[in-house]
Amino acid sequence: MTRFGGRWTREKLEILRRYLNEYTTVMKYQRFRLTYVDAFAGSGTWQPNSGYAHEDYGDYQEFLKGSASLALEVRDRHFDRLVFIEQDHNRSAALSVLLDQHLNREIEIVPDDANEVLPKICNSMGIFDRAVVFLDPYATQVAWDTIGAIAETQKIDCWILFPLMAISRMMPLGEMPTPALSRQLDRIFGGREHWQDVYYKNPQLSYLPEDPTHERASGSTQIAQRYRIRLEGVFSKVAPTSRTLRNSKRAPIFELFFAASNPIGAKRAIPIADHILRNW
Repeated sequence: MTRFGGRWTREKLEILRRYLNEYTTVMKYQRFRLTYVDAFAGSGTWQPNSGYAHEDYGDYQEFLKGSASLALEVRDRHFDRLVFIEQDHNRSAALSVLLDQHLNREIEIVPDDANEVLPKICNSMGIFDRAVVFLDPYATQVAWDTIGAIAETQKIDCWILFPLMAISRMMPLGEMPTPALSRQLDRIFGGREHWQDVYYKNPQLSYLPEDPTHERASGSTQIAQRYRIRLEGVFSKVAPTSRTLRNSKRAPIFELFFAASNPIGAKRAIPIADHILRNW
């Protein structure tokens, strides 16, 4: 069973649960075929405080339902199809329990890289297909090309858990990231021009005036804002509110965004998601 997380995991899962219930209620009498895609499905359950550092992610002991299990329990209308992507073979094998528990449901378990699988799902969607995608990576796995493929469908609502703490650690305060880290950031943001401007030149910290040192402001607010701007550039609408998920020491570890790709559907989806993000 997937074992990680703490209060922040409860928080994100409750937000997702509430949205999926509202989404399927709104779509109850629509003729669209509804798909739920969990891109990093884990094993269907989770236990806090395993797989992450204790000081970062908190401490609990019980096993609880994960996002894949919650998607199977929506109230008014079931998803017609559920796709659980999990590259770790032990976790994907554990997901088979859900198949046994829901023999009458169309469930597909895909033990592969979400960045490879999601664009294929996007390309296969027909005119009467609609989907909710939950991007809940363990670290920095989600490539910008995957985000772009989701946005281009104009058929998908997307919850995106952006790894603030991991990204912050890749971006030193007093110098530019190494070439290797810069390439990783390029993959995540979709190009250097979309993250590099969080740095500014500070000649006061430099030995040579003609070679000023680069630095960025402390904290992760600017990083989250840069990613929001990227999302707003490709999706029809991004919820005005996002949720900063914090560890037991109140340090920000993730930023939870919601984005809608369909211009018409966004008029209903965004207010629902934003209300949940603001009020729960």
